[in-house]
Amino acid sequence: MTRPRLHWTSEEKTEAARRSRKKYYDRNARYIKRLKDKARYRLRAQQHVNVDSQKIPKRHVKLCGAGANVDAALNRLMNGSSTELFDNLVHDFKASTDIESCIQAITTLLVKVEELRQQVQECHCATLQRLGVGKELRQVELTAGRVDDVNKALEDVLMHAMDDIHSLFYHHARGELLYQKTPDFAVL
Repeated sequence: MTRPRLHWTSEEKTEAARRSRKKYYDRNARYIKRLKDKARYRLRAQQHVNVDSQKIPKRHVKLCGAGANVDAALNRLMNGSSTELFDNLVHDFKASTDIESCIQAITTLLVKVEELRQQVQECHCATLQRLGVGKELRQVELTAGRVDDVNKALEDVLMHAMDDIHSLFYHHARGELLYQKTPDFAVL
């Protein structure tokens, strides 16, 4: 046997629903008020962001300019091709009798790449804070990745040169150096 109907008319059903909602609201008034306050706060914060987003183009030009400067400096350092730069370094080691000067040249390049890495890190932080995610951030991250790749390849050549110069020549002849295993990362 089924239970008997409590509400027969639509008015009775509406009144029962109203009583049920009022009872729920009375039990959870503080929680509901907090949810409403959060929603109101988020709406105001979103409106504030929309007002601030009108100022982005001025800052956008500066941020993209800093990333472009790092990119241009990296390309100047590579002379357009990372493979040629590293091949020239290894050939300089082969031709030179003074290994210390070649090691000094690599450490000088490492210092320049470290400066570029710091600049791109600052640009990355500023882009992330000001613009958040998007095309600009991806461009800065691409440049940061290229700088890191150049840094790793320089450290690889330097490590082999400092360990044993013949080890450098051996790995270079076999194509086992880091820059030989990866595509030319200085060219976009």
